[in-house]
Amino acid sequence: MRGNISITCAVLSALLLTACGSNHSKEQVNQNNGGSQSGSTIATAYQGVWVASGYADVLEVTDNSVNYYKYSSDYCVLQASFSGITTAELSRSVSLSDDETSLSWIAGYGTATFGAPARVLSKETNLPPSCQNDVLMVSSSLSNQDMFALYSQIMQEYYVDFERMDIDWPQLAYNLSLPVTNDANTLFDAIYESYIALQDGHNSFSAADGTLIKVLGKQTHTMDLIEEYALDNNLSYPLQANELSASRIAAIEAYIENNLNTEQAIVLEYATTDIQQDNSEQITWFSIDNIGYVRIDSMTDYSTVSDDEDDLTQTTSALNNLNSAMDQVLTDLANTDGLIIDLRANGGGNDYISLAIASRFTDVEYVGYKKYARDGNSVTETLEATIEPSSYTRYTNKPLVLLVSAETASAAEAFTLAMLPQDQVTVIGTATQGIFSDVLEWVLPGGHVLGLSNEVYLSADDVWYEGTGIPVDIEVPNFSKEDRANGVDSGIEAALTALN
Repeated sequence: MRGNISITCAVLSALLLTACGSNHSKEQVNQNNGGSQSGSTIATAYQGVWVASGYADVLEVTDNSVNYYKYSSDYCVLQASFSGITTAELSRSVSLSDDETSLSWIAGYGTATFGAPARVLSKETNLPPSCQNDVLMVSSSLSNQDMFALYSQIMQEYYVDFERMDIDWPQLAYNLSLPVTNDANTLFDAIYESYIALQDGHNSFSAADGTLIKVLGKQTHTMDLIEEYALDNNLSYPLQANELSASRIAAIEAYIENNLNTEQAIVLEYATTDIQQDNSEQITWFSIDNIGYVRIDSMTDYSTVSDDEDDLTQTTSALNNLNSAMDQVLTDLANTDGLIIDLRANGGGNDYISLAIASRFTDVEYVGYKKYARDGNSVTETLEATIEPSSYTRYTNKPLVLLVSAETASAAEAFTLAMLPQDQVTVIGTATQGIFSDVLEWVLPGGHVLGLSNEVYLSADDVWYEGTGIPVDIEVPNFSKEDRANGVDSGIEAALTALN
């Protein structure tokens, strides 16, 4: 597995307005979708209205039901409604503070005992004004013009930062709204043009008809391969719609697949011990003489329980499986003199996975990174991701190299941030993608799904790498055409030099 975007989607991302399945990095799982119908009550302390204004979240909790809304100044959209909920079921998704004035949202962030910094909902007297009347449902129908107005306001009030790209959002949104008609393509075009301006790969619009609108801020290695193919075949780049016949797309997919397979074969040729892989097939490890090598392809999809299970069950399974795999990895590589951790194809996933891995490489507690969310004209409280020494097998007091690239994104970048404070870490490759925020998701009327960045992630020493990506200590291209032709991995070669 190489990243989180399918090859077909990566091919069509040259057009950046595609009909591919949605795939959000650092996706936050919504409320527990279970619940008995017994009428069992929720404890009084949980009842009431809970709001996380920086995340557009509202939970309305009664004695046995929960309504979950997303809201802006003028709009409120019911995301989900659950009845017959018990305190035990609710507490699997949210944790009540000791003073009973706030809820921490556990779902998607980890477990009650281990996880990433989670968003907090404060107890309020009333629902936000927009949620008191004319609440929209996912089943509601909006015109394309009204949908763009809703989209524009969500971005205006929650998007993390327009100044980075020098965007006057009200003016841009107004200009883009003018051509929107009853033709859905005009709505998609307007959103697409706004994403081009923002250059943020965590922004996405997944339409109910399967259209995915997404624009990356940096060209990834997969896109490099598309460019290579285009230049070798006298095509334009970015590719134009009239150049993408079914046969052409198949040929591009084959070119990408063949080259990725070539790269993988080159990497494996460095192995001087048996090549091992975990059950998820996302972690691969071996030794190169006295140096260990670990490739981690994703920070998600480690759970092995049924998709019908609730989020806490999924998270617990993921952590158990990851910890079991990492125990085996670090036991096998315990006698090596240094370690290469290859994140070049890691498109992200969940921060709690990143933190669980980072905890394997320290004997002392330290701050890995910090984060806060935009909250209107202010920001939320800054939270710190603390890395504590793992109680499982650790690999410490030896030099480490992180191999990164422009495909290293999201939770993989959070892992990289979390490793930077360690003196023994050297970062080699090219700067990461530069998309750090958890994806703030709205399910919109009509069944469309909007994702956007609303958070600032800072390094432990308060540097914001949004857009630029985390810089490297040693610059090395990610599998150049020349390297592939010569059967060489310049990243591994540079890492071995640094570690020996």
